[in-house]
Amino acid sequence: MTTNDMDQLYRIKQLYANIGKLIVSSLELDHILEGIMEEVHTYFAPQNWSLLRYDPNSEELYFVISHGIDFDSVKNIRLKKGEGVAGYVVETKKPVFVPDTSIDTRFSDKIDRITGFSTKSVMAVPLIFRDTIYGVIELINRAQGGIFSSDDYLILQTIADFSAIAFANSLLYEKASTIAVLDPLTGLFNSKKLTDIINVWSREAAHLRREDTTNIIAVLLLDIKGLNDINNIGGHREGDRILKQLSRLLKTSLRENDMIFRTGGDMFLAIINCDNYFDLKSLVERIVQKANNITLPDHPELHITIHHGLAIGTRNRIQELIEEAHRQKI
Repeated sequence: MTTNDMDQLYRIKQLYANIGKLIVSSLELDHILEGIMEEVHTYFAPQNWSLLRYDPNSEELYFVISHGIDFDSVKNIRLKKGEGVAGYVVETKKPVFVPDTSIDTRFSDKIDRITGFSTKSVMAVPLIFRDTIYGVIELINRAQGGIFSSDDYLILQTIADFSAIAFANSLLYEKASTIAVLDPLTGLFNSKKLTDIINVWSREAAHLRREDTTNIIAVLLLDIKGLNDINNIGGHREGDRILKQLSRLLKTSLRENDMIFRTGGDMFLAIINCDNYFDLKSLVERIVQKANNITLPDHPELHITIHHGLAIGTRNRIQELIEEAHRQKI
């Protein structure tokens, strides 16, 4: 083995070691991907290198990271599955090495026309883990001229495998974090999520020199009376049915940027953004009226009564507003 071969082998080992450290050092996906793409830049020295994320819902690719061209010029571009080299990679789940784009029909000059860049050669590899595709890494043109080699191609595939693992780990972490703050019966946020929000907003308040009057919220507290009778007579399945009906009522009555919590067995709480609610009290009255009319077809003699409290103020007073809503409960 020549000295050059030994130096090259050392560089490859160092590249893989650095990427491995990035993956195990953090669960922040953006930080990991930025680090991986910087290692790619250092090793391959391309003129242009990008990481595109695949959205399985729209079946489109979009740019997450791009260097060598102005990111603002490509951040809103979407590539359909099968469109261009990157789209072909997603469609086939296979890597592509295009030494000369002028003679390859898979290449699309869509990005070149928008950015003014001139693509000569492309390496594009899929980010796949357990048959799920997360995106594509694409390298374009060597900075020193010439084309990428077949060895470069194999090395980039290995880097893509590392990156796919980072995606999978991050998504699993996000899923676990989400499950930890959701009530399993209703799908609403639980008391842990409420505590987290109180802590965050309280820390924000501690850094404010004066009261923040720009974030006006309402805290709506709903307390179900009669649920124990339903559980005792109709069974817990009937009690669960009441809880699910009330959660659906709250979801359909409030907006996506409002937050709804099940904070206890028979207690619900909503944090309502007041920016566009011109008649908040009428909204609450409608919710309470509909909730009081919830019935069980198999047990029409059983019904619930909703006691509620409402407090309005700035979000940096969230703990005080919750206590006030409890006191106001009727």
